[in-house]
Amino acid sequence: MVLTNREAMDRLAVFAEAPPDMRLRKLAIVAELKELEHAAMFVMVSQVIRSQGRYSVLGTTATASAGAGRGGGGGVGSSSTSPITVSSSLTGNTASASTTVYSAQRVQAEKELREKFASAELKFLELIHLSDLVVQMVEIYYKKDLCAFVSETDFLNICNQEKKALEHAIDDSVAVGMDSVIEIILRQTQHILDTEQQTQDYHPDSNVSLTLTPTLACTRAVQFLGESTAALQSMTTQRQMRDVFLGEIGVRLFHVLLENIKRFQITEPGGFQLIADLNLYYDWATSNVDPDTLRFFTALKDLANCFILAPRDLRGFLRDQYSRRTFDGVMRSEEVYDVVACRADYRQIRTQVEGHCDFM
Repeated sequence: MVLTNREAMDRLAVFAEAPPDMRLRKLAIVAELKELEHAAMFVMVSQVIRSQGRYSVLGTTATASAGAGRGGGGGVGSSSTSPITVSSSLTGNTASASTTVYSAQRVQAEKELREKFASAELKFLELIHLSDLVVQMVEIYYKKDLCAFVSETDFLNICNQEKKALEHAIDDSVAVGMDSVIEIILRQTQHILDTEQQTQDYHPDSNVSLTLTPTLACTRAVQFLGESTAALQSMTTQRQMRDVFLGEIGVRLFHVLLENIKRFQITEPGGFQLIADLNLYYDWATSNVDPDTLRFFTALKDLANCFILAPRDLRGFLRDQYSRRTFDGVMRSEEVYDVVACRADYRQIRTQVEGHCDFM
């Protein structure tokens, strides 16, 4: 189509050299300009339709790949197979064998679904690259050939309008696709935390020794995040888009972690365990997000110290955090309060924190 337009302009250049008063010259120029105008519009419209269609198919594929395993609230890693019911009359060995079969089926289902999601994510990134090439080709063609006949400042010209329409359509499609991929990643991460994070993780029994290693739920969540964002690190030619992509994942992950903390009553030993988990999330963020987004994880990690402090030191700790503006642009005062209130002993020490409080 670009070549068709170029041929029309070559013919136009030939007639442009004819005498100004020549009737054939005028008719030919009008005809060629119409051809150029309609051809340009056809190029732009066809590109828009093609790009929108591909992104729609990709979005459906990615969503279906992730949704296949949710089964009413799960995530990419949920098993789409029905749980195996173990009868109470079975012996211990039989029950154990059945449980093992179920676990093997679930692991296999998780593996297949993650592979489907990874494939859909790679296809999406490939389409971003192709769409970028399309825009570059149109831009080069526009600058090299069309600007001789079309003013760049003429916003009423159909060529300029269709060029802008193509760029906007691709930008919108990329944004929708990015949001879908991010939503799937965060939904699965939340599913891992909802199903794997145990009450005992942050409220262990008094006779349980402290390990100070990340919990299984945290380790699995970070592993999944690493697998899901590995493909994004390869976007070396589109660093700005990659940074926006990873930054959005980081901000949404922060809110997922915040809600996960609010589900538990956390003791002092559990506070040390929580800090170990947040350190692992922070390490992931350090390697993937920009400094502005990293502030969210730093603030959450600092706030987690409220669970390991003595009650008499808690109010002074919070006052110091607010004086250093740790939570500015990160958490509202209500959210900070909700986290602090997750202390298992908060009902007993509430007056020590809230009495004459001028910072929360």
